[in-house]
Amino acid sequence: MKKIVILIAMLTLSLTLIGCFNQEDTIDFSKEYPTSDNYYQLFVRSFADSDGDGIGDFNGIKENLDYFETLGIEGIWLMPIHPTSTMHGYDVEDYYDVNPEYGTLEDFEALLDEANARGIDIIIDYVLNHSSNNHPWFVNFKNGVEPYTQFYRKITSSDPRFNQRGAWGQNIWHRLDSTYYYAGYFGGTMPDLNWSSPEVQDEMVNIAHYWLEKGVAGFRLDAAMHLQGIAEIPASFSSMDETLFALSLWEFRVKELYPDAFIIGEVWDSFSTYNNFLTAIDSVFHFEYGDLVVNSLNANGNFQYVDDVIRSYDLAREKDATSVLAPFLKNHDQHRLASLLNEDTDRIKLAAEMLLTLPGVPFIYYGDELGVRGFKSGQAPVWDESVRLPMLWENDYKPTWTSDLWGYEDTFNTNVDGIATQIEDDQSVFNVYSRLLNLRKSSLALKYGDMVSY
Repeated sequence: MKKIVILIAMLTLSLTLIGCFNQEDTIDFSKEYPTSDNYYQLFVRSFADSDGDGIGDFNGIKENLDYFETLGIEGIWLMPIHPTSTMHGYDVEDYYDVNPEYGTLEDFEALLDEANARGIDIIIDYVLNHSSNNHPWFVNFKNGVEPYTQFYRKITSSDPRFNQRGAWGQNIWHRLDSTYYYAGYFGGTMPDLNWSSPEVQDEMVNIAHYWLEKGVAGFRLDAAMHLQGIAEIPASFSSMDETLFALSLWEFRVKELYPDAFIIGEVWDSFSTYNNFLTAIDSVFHFEYGDLVVNSLNANGNFQYVDDVIRSYDLAREKDATSVLAPFLKNHDQHRLASLLNEDTDRIKLAAEMLLTLPGVPFIYYGDELGVRGFKSGQAPVWDESVRLPMLWENDYKPTWTSDLWGYEDTFNTNVDGIATQIEDDQSVFNVYSRLLNLRKSSLALKYGDMVSY
């Protein structure tokens, strides 16, 4: 029989139930279910520049919080905010400070205060798999300074791991000196932290507590599946089991002080792999979903995958009854959704409808609500700049990271309407997103409901 998602029926039921409850006996679903907020993934550098230096900053975000309220956003994921030597920021040089190009620590705290006052949570990218090779920890590690000799892994060429390869066939061992090599899953400039070390485990808990105390709502864990990576630990140990154990212990210790912290992990693999992480942390990104949406829309409406999606949610609950998946369409490591859908506005809108009627915690990549375009080349000198292009403002906020700063011009979006124009157009991509997101905020069925098929 034809498969359908019974969302209208659930929505009707939810509204009926609301009408039956008195104010004093209304169920507080937020106490019974994990978070199901509408989240927005934001690259600070590209969003809003408040001081005219060509770089997005914390004050630019704070001054545009009205935009998120209009759109229907309840949570924001800030991509790396720490001091760094790169544009992307995934090589952290100090976990206890912020990138000075984005503002001061006081600016960040002011953003948190204002966002929290409006009921908007902010989570930050936590790069806990590796640091920068410029981090003082790694400098001390190279120089043999205790306790930092235990913060990273090193082996000699006679170690059985030396000739092994990482999870995607890469060489992970990089020369430290004339005798030793150190592990770096993502290259030599980003050495992997040694999660077998109690000192590292303690420090990573302390860092989490530091930012939670300042008011962040939780963390997106970068490269969560590689903490005890293949070829990093002896082959007699299971990389998956050791990583899950390390994450479980870390989360337990973090939530001893902050039980409401929201922890979501990046586990870019098949569903059968990342589903395992629901036993260790609150949520994982549903990586397969975006591909399923794009493939179905480009196949002119072949929605036979619905059963697979529903089954994935069932399997997630079997792992942990309180777990929640985080569906998304595309992110900073992938081609832009609009480009993959051949810039077809109707398909872009339908993709939004498919995402925002799912259970779980939906994440929207900044600009997707406008139909912003871009392809990730993955080759020097342009790696991912075209999927991190400046937000399309049409007010006093000028484009960020201009060609003078980064040597890259936005040639993808010259014909895409910006925010001010799209807000005024009732049929724009923005308004489709806004209607759905605001409906989701107010609907028990969409926010906490389930999917069934028949």
